[in-house]
Amino acid sequence: MNATEHMIRRAIRLAMTGRGRVEPNPMVGCVLARDGRVIGEGYHTHFGGPHAEPQALADCMARGESPAGATAYVTLEPCCHVRKKTPPCAPRLIEAKIAKVVLGCLDPNPAVNGNGVAMLRAAGIDVSRVDPALEAECKQLIAPFLLRTCCRRPYVTLKWAETADGKIAGPGGSRLQITGEPANQLVHLLRSRSDAIMVGVNTVLADDPQLTARGVEHSRLHTRIILDSKLRAPANARIFLASGEKERTIIFHSPAAAANPPADERISRLLNAGAQLILRGENPNDRLSLTDVFEHSLLSDLSDLMVEPGPAVAQSFFESGLAHRLWIFRSARRVNDDSAPSAIKVPSEYVVTGHMKIGDDVLTEYLDTKSDAFFAAVPSADFVLAAEALM
Repeated sequence: MNATEHMIRRAIRLAMTGRGRVEPNPMVGCVLARDGRVIGEGYHTHFGGPHAEPQALADCMARGESPAGATAYVTLEPCCHVRKKTPPCAPRLIEAKIAKVVLGCLDPNPAVNGNGVAMLRAAGIDVSRVDPALEAECKQLIAPFLLRTCCRRPYVTLKWAETADGKIAGPGGSRLQITGEPANQLVHLLRSRSDAIMVGVNTVLADDPQLTARGVEHSRLHTRIILDSKLRAPANARIFLASGEKERTIIFHSPAAAANPPADERISRLLNAGAQLILRGENPNDRLSLTDVFEHSLLSDLSDLMVEPGPAVAQSFFESGLAHRLWIFRSARRVNDDSAPSAIKVPSEYVVTGHMKIGDDVLTEYLDTKSDAFFAAVPSADFVLAAEALM
């Protein structure tokens, strides 16, 4: 591994530390070095807080070092615009007399996209780019940000648990606790880093979940979404208990709801429970059209969407090409009953980026290689942080 790769990888790992707090901003890391020696480093810690570059410069000064003449290794192009919560970073590097900047990837934000590089070069700073393979890893780090910026869609993670014999529930579809407590805690942590969580109505009817992030220090999860074509969700379901001024529960339904009487009464009960109802179209299978759902402005405002699907919902996501990442927990226990529903098979275009043993369970992460949010087959920040926490 050469010096540039070493420093950029160090910056990538630094950037991951901000996961769950910087969004909708991207995770960014910066390492300052001179003669192969790190003299300062930092990362974007939280939305509205200082970016990686000023954090690294502050760390440099705290170490009693001067950044003048040093090289800055940054995972993302330094920003140069002022219409945001914090001052631009490119001028800070110029003021600090940085001699060289090595970029992981460009920022697709139209207010930046190459302008940060131009500002640095105009000030006499040598700016270079990493090789394509390392650039792809820097892009994969911030795939949710790139997708939201370029396509106005959220990064979608499907999460489910299955037994050793591939079952997702007990005999006849009865509720079954498949994973142990360590895996459950990790699921709540992943929920807390998401903007919203989505389920199908069958999950609401079978499990009556709360869909909250419990036992976590910080949570971004404020929106719960139900795919409920015929408005079958009961108004007394636990998912509605957390609805309020900040928390919201949204139901996407189709015109078929009106053909399932008494529609007016059910709609009234759901509205009184705090639900927001949104009408969407159907696909040829008489199910909600996920493409139509994802064209709604509600979804375009999200960076991370976690979906806890049953097999039918998972199949719809696979058919629509809307699932970017899979987190599948596999238990050692078996059901050994043909009446128990089976998990859906993972499509061949998904590549494994890591396996992790969590208690008695194993988590496998997959990325969709055909997705517009796929750049490199590397573990996500969530996976890396979880693995390190288990060490």
